[in-house]
Parts: sequence; C-alpha cells; structure tokens
Amino acid sequence: MIHIDSIRDKTVLVQTTYHPAPHLETEMEIVEHLLQQGNRVYWLICNADFKVCFNNPEHKKMDCEVCFSRVNKGVNFIKKKIENAHNLHVILYSSFLKQSDFKKSFVPKSDFTDISELKAFRYKNYDSGMATASSLVSFTRNHEPYVTDYKDFIERGLFTGAYLYEAFQMIIEEVKPDLVVLFNGRFIENRPVLRVCQEKKIDYATHERGGKIDSFLFRVNSIPHSIETVSEEMERLWKQAIGNKEEIGETFYTNRIQRVEDAWYSFTKEQQEGRLPESFKHNSGKKVITIFNSSLDEYEGLEGFGPYFYSNDNEGIRQICEALENNTDVKLYLRVHPNLKGLDNSQNQFLRDVIGKYKSVEIIPAEDSVDTYALINKSDIIVVFGSTVGAEAAFAGKNVVLLGRAAYERLDCFVIPKNHAELMTILTDDSYEFPKIKHEDTLKYGFWNESFGYKYKNYSPINLGKGSYKGKQIKANFIIRELRRFINKKR
Repeated sequence: MIHIDSIRDKTVLVQTTYHPAPHLETEMEIVEHLLQQGNRVYWLICNADFKVCFNNPEHKKMDCEVCFSRVNKGVNFIKKKIENAHNLHVILYSSFLKQSDFKKSFVPKSDFTDISELKAFRYKNYDSGMATASSLVSFTRNHEPYVTDYKDFIERGLFTGAYLYEAFQMIIEEVKPDLVVLFNGRFIENRPVLRVCQEKKIDYATHERGGKIDSFLFRVNSIPHSIETVSEEMERLWKQAIGNKEEIGETFYTNRIQRVEDAWYSFTKEQQEGRLPESFKHNSGKKVITIFNSSLDEYEGLEGFGPYFYSNDNEGIRQICEALENNTDVKLYLRVHPNLKGLDNSQNQFLRDVIGKYKSVEIIPAEDSVDTYALINKSDIIVVFGSTVGAEAAFAGKNVVLLGRAAYERLDCFVIPKNHAELMTILTDDSYEFPKIKHEDTLKYGFWNESFGYKYKNYSPINLGKGSYKGKQIKANFIIRELRRFINKKR
C-alpha cells in the first residue's frame, strides 16, 4: 500500500468533480498535504464542462455557477495559506480541448432499448455506457430505468464521458503526472479519467469518505469499492493494530444498534426498538428465516458486485420463495432495505407485483418500523446478498447465509452456498450444521469500519455534510448562492 505521506517530489494531477462537503474539503486536504511534501500539483477544475455529473445531473446553470464558485474559493484558500502555493497550478479542460471542436466529430447515440444495451456501449476503450448507466441509476434511484425516458440524460452522459476521455489524453500528455487523484471512480465525470490512467499505466488514487466522519479514504491504484483491496486492508489493519482492537471492533456493532451516525446515515433510526411483526406470535415450532435484501441501485455500475449464482437479488428472492411455497415448517420474512423507502422503482415494483404473490413469504416494507436487530435476534437463519446486516448478524451469533459479494466475504462467519440447490438444503434440512462462527473475524470487519482512512488534519466536520477547513466554512459567492435560491424558489 502506498501511504500518502510517501508521495514526495512528484507531479500530481487532482481532478475535482464533486464539490459538496466533505469532498471538496478532502481534495483541499490532499492538495495541501501533497504541496507540503514538495510535490507539484495540477488541480483540474470543471467550468460547466460536465453536461452530466453526480452533483448536477440535470446540468442546471446556477448549480454549475455555485459549484465553480465554491471550488475556486477552496483553491484560493489553499493558495493563501500554503508556503508552497507556487507549486499549485489550476487548469481547465477547455485549455486543452474545446467542447465545440470535439462536438464536430462526436456522433451521439441514444436509441438504446434497455439498460443492458446501454451498459454494453463503449467509446473506444472506455466503458462509457456503463458509467452513464451508473450515473443514471443513481439519478433515478432505479436499477432498471426505462432508458427511452432518459434519452437527453444518456446523450449528455455519453458526450461528457467521451469528451473527458479525449481531453484527459491531451492533459496527461502535457502535464505528464506521476499520480492522478480522483473522486470515487464510478461516475460519468471520473470514470474516463480512471480508464485513461489504467490504459496508460499511470498510478492513480481515489478518495472518498473514510470509516469515520473525521477521516477520508485515499487508496492508490484501487477504487473505494474493491472487495479485494478491502479484504487485504482489513487483514493488514488488524495485524498492525495497537491497543484494544477487539473493543474497537465491537464499537462498530454497538454503534449500529444504537443508530449512531458517525460515518453515514442510519437507515434504522426510525425503527421502533424491539418491535417484531405481529405474525411472530404464530411462529412456534417453525424455523424462522429472514432475508435482508439490498437496494440494487447502490452497487449498479460497480465491477464485481452482485449475487454469486443468481442474476440479481430479486431473482434470488423469487426462487427462494418459490421453493418454499409449500413448506409449512418454515416462516420466511423479507425485510426490505430501508433505503428503498418511498421509491416507486423497478425493484419495489418487482417485490410488490411478483414476490408479493407468494404465500411463502411475509414482506416487511422499507418504511415499516419493525426493528431490524430484534428481527435478527429472533430469526434462526439470516440470508443476505451482501449488506452489512450479514456481518452484524454473525456478530450476534446467528447463522448467516451470504448470497452475494461483500466486503466481509473472506471472513469465517457465514456460509456461501455453491448453487440454489445447496442453498435450499441449508435452509430446509434440519440436520445441516452451520460451521462455528469465528467471532474474531466479525471483529476484524468492525475494526476495519472504525479504522480505515486517514484522519483529517485541517477539516473539522460539523455533521455528515457540513464542516470547516482551518476554522472557515468554504462557501460559494453569497450573491451566486442567493440567486440560485431565488431561481429555485420561482420554479
């Protein structure tokens, strides 16, 4: 692993794509850190160049103005506060390739019939369709949006990705960076940069939120979501830990149960502690199995995610329900992920229209106040497709079946069946013996969640989306902010 402190006397290119706190402040932290270590830093800034981006998917003019203003406030703050500010160079895409020139040779495609066709589309060596699909899914909160309804979004997304792919080739040719720093790596505005780095064999680093609110992730030659990288990191942090790592690992789980929001929002904070479904009073003598699904839009577009042998979570749930349709010895629950609350998307429609017709399963809706942790404790078997609930259930000593890729999949605290037939044996054969849970492995996962990333030195978070940098909140120009607020109010 390359530590950020070891990057010295290099040429580093930092791409800004997502300005809300703490991400701009994270880039400020990284830039300042690199400058102090004698690096030459080129800060690549968007000036309404992204026709689609995560923060402004509809490309609203005033949102671009606010973003550009805030980023420039951050840049100027760094320039004034750092001794080595002469080594900081701000560059724009348009200085290397004008969109008007690129547009003359770019032929847009938007006549896709479904999301799968879009995902398969490529621009030269760049998986432009997958990046566009990933951004579209995040925008719609629907893993299977009707692409015919979003032709404009797709056209803008494919154009943005192709433009950035070509512009970035020119930028690295002139800058010749030893390292490129970018946010996340999943979306339209940063995936082309990631792919060019991989093609040209240039080292890159992705940044994201860290394990705690006061830390950030900085991972060299890996995206934040890489299961392989996370697995290796988990083992390394556990081996290198000094102090009571077991107690720290337990803290992760107790904080989750107590709905503490110290890394991300708690999806269970609105649930009623201890509440179980009314039907639990009739479960005497039955084996209680609870499936916890995931919100499919969360990992759409990420490489290497999804179920091991089902096409997706929904299909896996359908086959389980069908196989148990006439089994009166089992009480099956499906706890719908709280992050799906209030969404009328294809996943919820499938659960309602297809899964809802099976008498073998009782669906606990996303908005239901049934307590996830009470449900875990009262179930005999927990089935997950990769959500953190799997590790939490294992920590609680429950029998866990893992059906999809997860950050904790290499730990010895659950069962991974080879196919659907083996899964049904595990769920229905009373003679099947679950392997003994290695409790230490659940603590490894908890410790990693509490420990990964670098502590901020200059950024002080107030909450998950607000904070100050060296005592100052970095805000866009007041007039621009007020103008946007006025325009939005008028709309």
